[in-house]
Amino acid sequence: AAIPTIGMLNATAEESKDDATWVLTSAWIILTMQSGFGLLESGSMPSGFEVNVMMKNVVDVVFGGLSYWMVGYGLNHGQTFHGLLGTNDFFLNRDHTLQFSGTVLDKYSHFIFNFAFATTATTIVSGAVAGRLKFTTYCWYSLF
Repeated sequence: AAIPTIGMLNATAEESKDDATWVLTSAWIILTMQSGFGLLESGSMPSGFEVNVMMKNVVDVVFGGLSYWMVGYGLNHGQTFHGLLGTNDFFLNRDHTLQFSGTVLDKYSHFIFNFAFATTATTIVSGAVAGRLKFTTYCWYSLF
């Protein structure tokens, strides 16, 4: 089967905008899980650890998002190398649309959606190591 091109697609510009809006709304819902995890972890820790837990959640979004932008998105969605990992699209540097099974999706909304999942995954680990790791050690974990 031929890979669909933009000329072959039937989605209108308005439908593509609606798709991007839906994807960004979903990403926002996923990112709000960060605050929920932070509140759960704060409630599970002894008094005095609240600031540490909340700062870990901020570090997850900032450092985790930075590393996902630099390397992660390219490894996940770049042009494949023998089906194992992506070899381009690092720093989100190609064209601005993606094609999935006949639809065009704005690449930036796709990145934000995947960024939300990547940073939320690191936050889950934050709860497991709450009170057990130094803050700087956790910053290094979150970056890599």
